[in-house]
Amino acid sequence: MGGGRFSNCSMTEAIGLCEEITGSEMDVTLEPTARIGDHRWWISDVAAFERDYPDWRLTFGVRDILEAIHAEHAETWVPSGAA
Repeated sequence: MGGGRFSNCSMTEAIGLCEEITGSEMDVTLEPTARIGDHRWWISDVAAFERDYPDWRLTFGVRDILEAIHAEHAETWVPSGAA
């Protein structure tokens, strides 16, 4: 569904957040040409869902989600070149 305006970021923002959360620099390559079918920017309109579920609220922002993913998987991830 996406996070609407409450919870969204660009890939470069997500990479920066991941680096902050992990304390490690990510090995990424940014290509100047977008992949076919990729959106330049997308923010979901969640208004219809909110009308159908008026008591529902987004409670996790992007940082919250990335921190939860890291907390769940950090022990099993092996840094590049460490295997």
